[in-house]
Amino acid sequence: MPERAASIYSLSDNQDSVNLVNLFGQKSKAPEPEYFLAIEIHESLIKTALWEVLDSQPEVVNVGSYESWTDEESLINGVDSSLDQAIKTIKGQPKRTIIGLPDSWMEDEKIHSSKTKLITHLFKELGLEPIGVVTINRAIAHFLKKKEGMPPTVILLEVYASKVAVSYVYLGVVNKTEEVARSGDLAHDVEEGLTRMDLPNYPARFILTNGNGLDEESQQITAFPWTDRLPFKHLPKVEILPVDFSIKAIALTGGIEAVQSLGLEVSDDSEADLPSEESNLVIPEETPSSMEDLGFSFEETSPPITISPAPPVEEIVSEPEYAFASDEPSSPPQPISRLKLSLPALPRIKLPRLPRPNLLLLLLIPLLLIAGVLFYLYYGQTLITIHFTPQKITKQLGLAIAETPQAGIPTLLATKKTFSGSAVESTSTTGTANVGDKATGTITIGNKSVAPIVLKAGTVITNDTGRYSFIVSDAVTIASASADSLDTISGKVTGVQITATKIGAEYNLLKGTIFSVGDFSKSVAAAVAEADFAGGTSRTVNAVSKADQDKLLATATEIIKTKIQNDSQTDSPGFKTLPLSDLQFTKKQFDHNLSEEATTLSLALEGSLDALVYAEDTLYNLVSEELKSQIPSGSFTQKDTTTIALENPSITDDHYLSKVTVEAALYPEIDREKLTGFIKGKPVADIRHFFEPIPGFTGVDIKIYPPLPLITKILPLRNITFDLVGN
Repeated sequence: MPERAASIYSLSDNQDSVNLVNLFGQKSKAPEPEYFLAIEIHESLIKTALWEVLDSQPEVVNVGSYESWTDEESLINGVDSSLDQAIKTIKGQPKRTIIGLPDSWMEDEKIHSSKTKLITHLFKELGLEPIGVVTINRAIAHFLKKKEGMPPTVILLEVYASKVAVSYVYLGVVNKTEEVARSGDLAHDVEEGLTRMDLPNYPARFILTNGNGLDEESQQITAFPWTDRLPFKHLPKVEILPVDFSIKAIALTGGIEAVQSLGLEVSDDSEADLPSEESNLVIPEETPSSMEDLGFSFEETSPPITISPAPPVEEIVSEPEYAFASDEPSSPPQPISRLKLSLPALPRIKLPRLPRPNLLLLLLIPLLLIAGVLFYLYYGQTLITIHFTPQKITKQLGLAIAETPQAGIPTLLATKKTFSGSAVESTSTTGTANVGDKATGTITIGNKSVAPIVLKAGTVITNDTGRYSFIVSDAVTIASASADSLDTISGKVTGVQITATKIGAEYNLLKGTIFSVGDFSKSVAAAVAEADFAGGTSRTVNAVSKADQDKLLATATEIIKTKIQNDSQTDSPGFKTLPLSDLQFTKKQFDHNLSEEATTLSLALEGSLDALVYAEDTLYNLVSEELKSQIPSGSFTQKDTTTIALENPSITDDHYLSKVTVEAALYPEIDREKLTGFIKGKPVADIRHFFEPIPGFTGVDIKIYPPLPLITKILPLRNITFDLVGN
């Protein structure tokens, strides 16, 4: 075991159990529990637990401290510290460990390749043996089922500092998970995750987890108008799980299955009456040399069902309402598997003779049938859907856009309007910056010249290597030199305060360091550190980058443009806007400056846009008129299958010029009246050849109302309609 691993736990010199002697002189030994570890790793939080299996019963013995981490070293140290607290109540050194990870850290039932090296290093460094991996959200869902006695259907929210993981749990199983970056408004972030999922139903229950202090987040979720924004049937209930719920879930659900795979007997009575499902726990066949070996799917095993013999069935004979005489002696009851039931003899019933059928009734039946057929032929309805592969034409046109028609060029009538909008958006920062404090210290300055030296505040003092620079805090005057420029009589000043020009621990120079003073040569003036310098620190933090600002600005700009487009369509249905220029910003305010420390960046943006407003039908009719010469005889276009794209216009004189690209599908013209005359009254199976001459024809669907048996194999004589559908 590595030295580091040995330092995690304190080993007892004597681990032998105490032997007891009973009344008969025999030695008895209390059963020793089997101890295991559980580790939970979040985005920035670590949890651990010590759990045991004693008398086939799993139980959490102790929960470790909650630690934060930012990099590999702090992760290892954090797990080390947390485990120290978890195992302080026992003797010995457990090694076998189940680990819980976020859903995004797993891929195809294995630890994601981007995290394998990190987890492998953690286990090797601490001398632990992995016995299984489970995702945190699935462990929580499984543990909720055990706690509540029924499979829950909830929305589970794992709230992190920079994101929220939204999981849809249906009947105890995690069906979908979406991760959304935190924007400062948790409820809107959760709404975005649920919108991506497009759920079949929305359970009216939210559960928040992942640490202390979630009261504010709970209030945000509670206050959000869920029933107005998404199809919730009821206002959702919001709950917060205890901070130790997730680590206990990992130990007592995923851990149980892991130790079962090791051959240990574990009794878990709490789930005896609950349906089983896949646990999604990943367990290695043996202690892996690499966490990449954790890729074996493990399914829950339910105890075999024992079917007890059915108790003897007593035949209960009830008295019938009417007694029937029978000469057959009654037989003793038979076993139920071979019992034969005897029915009493039924009385003979003599039906009265019916009179001879009336001749009118015999004539009425065929008349009704004939009337039904005639009603179908004249009043039945038929929809014939003709499928075809349309030809397509593409053309680019030049047109004018103005409030009045322009001579010599096709003109799209439009009006110029100015729209305004605003947006407030947030994003997670991706940049980094070094922050910290500057080192300070005191020096003694010696004057080797025969004239006094006056140093202003801000004079640069540089160490003998020239690498580290400091500035003098206050103005100072050094008297002229004596025989020795650094003697104790004259020509020097002590206790001069200087401060480093940059942050960083490397500026914490040692006592006795020699400095150059300003622009003076060392033959004129010199300085020496009176004591070790201190206070210099630096660290790397999340900060605002130029890319973060550009991304947020682009997102907010598109939101405003879309809002303007939607507002114009709401105010004037059937109309569209064509921007004349880019959005002109009237307000652009970031909440953090470039390179400033921050985990999120917000932008308040306001702007206005000049645009041309035109009617969609007007543009389609104008384009259709220009395409007439290209449309072959016997074909036509339809608005819903015609794509029209306008380029940004350029201004000239009193109107605008633009290019428009048109792509249209050609539909075949059919003589519906003539076609109806050909097929009416004919068998459905014999009409396909009437449609085959249609250009691009691929097939036909026929629906007849009412759908009467036999009769609907023939088309009615009227009410036949046609529909063209391009493939």
